[in-house]
Amino acid sequence: MSHWKNKEEVKAVYQLRDSCIVLQLPDEKQRVSAIVTGMRDGLHRYGDDLGIDHHDRAFMNLVTKYGYFELRAKVARGSGLNSAWWMIGFENQKEQNAEIDIFEMLGKDTRLLNTTLHSLRDTKLKYAHIPYVTDVDLSEDFHVFGFKWDESGMKFYLDHELYWEIDQSPDYPMVTLLQINDGDGGWIGDLDHSIPYPKEFLVDYLRVYKRDGMPQELTPIEGKESNLARYAISGVGNDIMWGDLYNAQSHVCYINDGDPNTALISKPAESLPHYVYLDWMEPQVFDSVALTTRAGLKQGPTVWDIEVSQDGAAGWYKVAESGEVDWRNHEDDLETCEVTFARVEQVKSLRLVIRQFNGDKEAGTYQIQDLAVYLK
Repeated sequence: MSHWKNKEEVKAVYQLRDSCIVLQLPDEKQRVSAIVTGMRDGLHRYGDDLGIDHHDRAFMNLVTKYGYFELRAKVARGSGLNSAWWMIGFENQKEQNAEIDIFEMLGKDTRLLNTTLHSLRDTKLKYAHIPYVTDVDLSEDFHVFGFKWDESGMKFYLDHELYWEIDQSPDYPMVTLLQINDGDGGWIGDLDHSIPYPKEFLVDYLRVYKRDGMPQELTPIEGKESNLARYAISGVGNDIMWGDLYNAQSHVCYINDGDPNTALISKPAESLPHYVYLDWMEPQVFDSVALTTRAGLKQGPTVWDIEVSQDGAAGWYKVAESGEVDWRNHEDDLETCEVTFARVEQVKSLRLVIRQFNGDKEAGTYQIQDLAVYLK
């Protein structure tokens, strides 16, 4: 989850060797090496103290719902090591953040397969866990791990034999992660310094099978409407006011969810300018951007630029600016400012550059209830 930390700190180290992806911890300085099939800012916030380090362009290489997933892998052995295959909700809504640990294999006991459902903010689910003891040492050779997920529940397999079944099932798109990490003490065990570097988790293949009628590729937000922002993945370049981990009232997904009752809230004392992003998977054409806020005279952005990029990584250029917006309402009323400009084409990313807002510039915050993007 590179947006939580410096990019170099979380960069995956791996080799392609003997038909495998070999995830590696090259030395004692790197504590985790992981690859992920989808990314968005704010994904999998696992602690109240986390803040956005930087914006990463969103991607959806494999963000999907339901299917039979199969992994052939050889896990790492040694106390203080963990080899893991897990999935997390893509958070098109903030409640869609459950975590499924198909396995967490602790190197201190590679006969013990830990499989867990963490409900997190998803109130439709509840925590469940099985510590499954196998007959073999899973670090000595490759084994096949299976995960069947559909509307009725989830099933977990080791070498094609069912070992756990539950009737709970996240009903939203999820991202897949493959990971090796180490630690020293606690649940993961004291680090065994006799295990040489690089420490490795070998993955031969990951395969995904779909039943007829199961979704294959998913748009960021499902549904049809003229607001192009609804098909984008929202992000931020600065930190936001998250609030409590489980009861957060501000979330990145609120930027373009079309719901005026949800809001992105800026973090106090975060230096201006602030950046708010929309990333599309396919190029878009548009000529209008609308920002909606509540109680604009107290907490509304007042000056912002609109910038676009053809790839979302570089080549940003300004297409319009808001001027100084004169909001009228102090209280709970919603207001919208729409900025129209010359049509832009082949655009994969848009960002608002927030330069001023109403309220205390040091301790105050502003709210964005929604962003909308149109071709008129």
